[in-house]
Amino acid sequence: MSAIPESLMTRPMATVSTMNIETSVLEPTLINSTFARFVLERKGILDTGSVLKLQVTTADAAGGWLPVKTGIHAAIERATLRIGSKIVATSDQYSHYQTIRRAFKTTEEKSLKDMVKVGTLDAVAPSPQQDGTIALKDCLYSTGDVAGFQISQYALTDSSTTTPEFTIKISELFPMMRNVQLPLYLINEPCSVEVTFRAQANPQVGVLAGVPAGGATTAASVVPGSVQFLADYLTYDDDRMAKTAAMVMSEKGMMMPYEDVVLTTTQFPAVADPGAGNVTEQSITRDLGLSGMSVKSIVCGMGTDPTDDQLVGLYKSEAFPVDDSVQVRINDRQIYPRELTRVTQKEHQLSQVFNTDISIHSAEYSLNLATDKTTAARTVTNAMLSANCTLGGRNQSVLEGSQYFLGFDLSTDVMGAPGSGQRVGQKPIQMLHTLRRTSASLAARQVKYYAVVEKQMTLRGGQVSVSA
Repeated sequence: MSAIPESLMTRPMATVSTMNIETSVLEPTLINSTFARFVLERKGILDTGSVLKLQVTTADAAGGWLPVKTGIHAAIERATLRIGSKIVATSDQYSHYQTIRRAFKTTEEKSLKDMVKVGTLDAVAPSPQQDGTIALKDCLYSTGDVAGFQISQYALTDSSTTTPEFTIKISELFPMMRNVQLPLYLINEPCSVEVTFRAQANPQVGVLAGVPAGGATTAASVVPGSVQFLADYLTYDDDRMAKTAAMVMSEKGMMMPYEDVVLTTTQFPAVADPGAGNVTEQSITRDLGLSGMSVKSIVCGMGTDPTDDQLVGLYKSEAFPVDDSVQVRINDRQIYPRELTRVTQKEHQLSQVFNTDISIHSAEYSLNLATDKTTAARTVTNAMLSANCTLGGRNQSVLEGSQYFLGFDLSTDVMGAPGSGQRVGQKPIQMLHTLRRTSASLAARQVKYYAVVEKQMTLRGGQVSVSA
């Protein structure tokens, strides 16, 4: 990483340099309700603060809200960065992954920043009923402090002239852009950003928007005419730009290590009901095809199909009443002396992946506070989410245990420095799960494993090559 010029790094520069920022509003070269492509101009250095701007409308005049934990990220199913014919970075099932990452944002950032820019509504606070439970912090409550409504400025409407505009940073779309910036002025091949949008057809729920109770239709979609890319191009003094160009034009060229995300999807099948008060174990092994790759971390979400969840929706990862266990095997070696079972162990391992503490309420992460530990099936007797508070008539109790994510740090450096990932041999990484199912947790789980892998891009003579 030290070989990369300072001007291409995202961290503060050691020396002050003259810098010019030029912002271009790019219209898509191809656009419809489900896809957009942008071609970046061949000038300057693409700043990581560049953003995608878009709107979402509902089909119902009553309006609605974006998934409270995901916001406008729910509109993106897949994002791809291409240089020429080469795919440099891909974010598959982007909205699910971004929901996991947002669990590490502080309450202040969620409430005071993301609610405005991203349309989320996920900060929680003591319930307005003051009954020891928690509820969504930024709802406007009325009718005995239980009926909640989203602030009108951030609520979706059925018209593009009144529905709010939200933005997504390119550094959120592509993990590589969190560490390096692209020298577009030195790349001879066309650079493009391709985005596949989600749409929600009636009577689907929880894919793109939630609607108030009593609405006639649940349909929602991205407004094609609102989609633009606001590109910030940086230029420095001639000497600094010339040194970067000389490195690219050298015989070896310039090597830029970066991170990408590889997605593996699977399903944990449903089980038969063991009967009230009983527990049945389900052992599952899943292989992740990451042979030959350098893997830094893995995060996992396990959700069920949202039959009537219009708050968290498709982006829920549901906790089990009875703690499950998990182990990871890489290169014929278990990474933990014994499998992880306790909630606190899993929270800590997940925090290690992102090098910061998780920033969601314990009641959202697990059912640890809500269940009766004296019963084998751990029945929920002390729910922490208010059973009375609503959002648009939708009960907020669905937030209980809805953010149960697993994380496994595989890097060999506590700071996650480049080159610290573990090289996977010929055998795939094995994920070993032991699920303890009760009558309250029988459904099949849609499971997504996101592996952060290290790659390398070489820029030589204006041409780009990418490692596998």
